[in-house]
Amino acid sequence: MHSSANPSLEPSATTERAVMMDTWSHAPLADESRFDAIVVGSGAAGGVAADSLCRQGLRVAVFEAGFPAPQAVHPMTRALGGMARFLASVDAQRRLPPRLAYLGERAFRLLGRARQPIQSRCFAWALAPGTFVDDVDCPYRTEADSRFHWFRARQPGGRMLVPGHGMQYYRLAGMERTAPDSGLPGWPIGLDDLDAWYKLVEDRLALKGSAQASGDLASSSLSTILEPTGSEQRIMEVIRAKWPQARPMLGTHAPAVAWLDDAAASGNLTGQAGAVVRQVLRDGAGNCNGVEWFDRSSGVARRAMAPIVFLCASSIETTRILLSSRSGSSTVAIGTQSEALGSYLMDHAVMSGSGYRSDLADVLPEQSLPGRCIYLPPHEATGGNVGFQIYVTARKANEVGFVIVSFAEMLPDKWNRVTLDPTRLDRFGMPIPVIRFRHSDEQHAIAGQQARIIQEIAEASKLTGVAVNARLSPGGTSIHECGTARMGEDPATSVVDPNNECWDIKGLYVTDGACFPRQHVHNPTLTIMALTARAAAHAASKKR
Repeated sequence: MHSSANPSLEPSATTERAVMMDTWSHAPLADESRFDAIVVGSGAAGGVAADSLCRQGLRVAVFEAGFPAPQAVHPMTRALGGMARFLASVDAQRRLPPRLAYLGERAFRLLGRARQPIQSRCFAWALAPGTFVDDVDCPYRTEADSRFHWFRARQPGGRMLVPGHGMQYYRLAGMERTAPDSGLPGWPIGLDDLDAWYKLVEDRLALKGSAQASGDLASSSLSTILEPTGSEQRIMEVIRAKWPQARPMLGTHAPAVAWLDDAAASGNLTGQAGAVVRQVLRDGAGNCNGVEWFDRSSGVARRAMAPIVFLCASSIETTRILLSSRSGSSTVAIGTQSEALGSYLMDHAVMSGSGYRSDLADVLPEQSLPGRCIYLPPHEATGGNVGFQIYVTARKANEVGFVIVSFAEMLPDKWNRVTLDPTRLDRFGMPIPVIRFRHSDEQHAIAGQQARIIQEIAEASKLTGVAVNARLSPGGTSIHECGTARMGEDPATSVVDPNNECWDIKGLYVTDGACFPRQHVHNPTLTIMALTARAAAHAASKKR
């Protein structure tokens, strides 16, 4: 059964926008507080879930593990954050010579490894160290022969508000229903089931980008059609000359939407910051009944009650909550009637390169705006199911910096999984995740092709100081992790049904990247948002 509710763009009843701090700055919720729905996480999925449910008249509580200001970070991390803000204020990255800027950032990251040995490896960490978790307080471990970096931001808005976020939004061109004879995993729904929900989210985002004439890309609803600048046009011409069948375009992007402010304006939202959700609760009939959460401010564990819960905490965190959710003496976790729970962890295989030019004219300031890039959609001429994003940024004088990032699809592999350590807890009483992850031999071969094309783009663009990955980046580097609680039509092989509702417990929805049965090549955020809006309509229709 698929949701048949019609998406609506009706504005909130109140036009005055809520102040973010007011949403989160209040005493901790009393134990056993009751709501119509609870949303765990406040990023891309959580924000859409809260806004959609509030608009449909439900009283909603959003539980966010972080705080609206980095008040709980370690003093060393706070000092590094101050240093990052100073360097940004003097525009050090652009003013310093490339070699000196590189060495300075390397030294900065080495300091960060004391408390954030994993988080400091993220490309965006140096811009705002305090938005990332403390790895000492929030550890995880990897199994032998696994390479995986789990980058996490605990703050209202989640990773969507981390500086340096790519802000790229694309429909999943390869999203198709399961083809029994293909041997490849598929979806229980298709692009047509999500079309109206994609459009709802795209219109709210007010997407910008090129008119999308590429047959390899499902077209989005754009609010602003952008024309390439002279320098962008010349870069595209270089790519077309090298690969005549390729269709470079300006990437589809948008700044983050204040979903939680919009939800608060309805008068139906309660936000609880510093709330680490530890498990989902069930009633005597086995239906969803709320969550248990740990209050970071007081160190007290509490419960909040609701017949609807949306898990939107990110793929690995959502699966950790599911694996930790047991009733009474039960040793069976939610979702474990299927072996799929925890399995099929995916992340886009990422390769990247960079270089410089000192003679490229007409690089305009708007080319450095967050999210703006030249996008090369997947095409057989450029490696098949592989996409490329080219970011061009003016530096000092006439020097221009290029960053080329390539994402390739990672097919689901049951061997890649998330489990829980049976003996080790984090600071907040949660079992730490154990991640097992590998790239296939085929993935490594594709990475070689990605690196070759990045090098060819750099050479054709006459870049100097070119540096390209020598090996495939560790899992987690693209920060597009998916899988581990996949959607499907059979409870024996999936965790949630075609409406994103958990097979095991009615009223529990999983709408972040954990629900993806297959990742495809495009950034997953837009599809996560569309799936969430659709699932929220389904949940609200049952509440009426």
